[in-house]
Amino acid sequence: MSRSHERSAERVRVDAFVKVQDEGQEIVFRTRDLSAHGLFLYTQVARAYPIKVGSKLQLELWENDDQVVCRVVVVRVVEEGSVESQSYPTGFGVRIAEISDEDRAGLARIIERSRRAAS
Repeated sequence: MSRSHERSAERVRVDAFVKVQDEGQEIVFRTRDLSAHGLFLYTQVARAYPIKVGSKLQLELWENDDQVVCRVVVVRVVEEGSVESQSYPTGFGVRIAEISDEDRAGLARIIERSRRAAS
């Protein structure tokens, strides 16, 4: 998120793969940080994907034995060569819009494991 965005939940470091679906197309990204409210999808060239701010995506996150499925909304796109890319990696910031209680519990387990591993 840009400096004007306030974080509503602590982000933790995690190394996990994420699959997103957008209009029938499946794309696999990597994430290195997430929170209870969202995550960042890293890519070398953001403009290579048909994803824009406001895009709604189906997301699947895997980490150890937990799989989390949710709907997300793209809230930030960092393009290579942009002013923002001088301070932030290229990719997409997404906010969780819909998630079941079961998947929210799985996300909480992933966050807690990552928090413990970092300490």
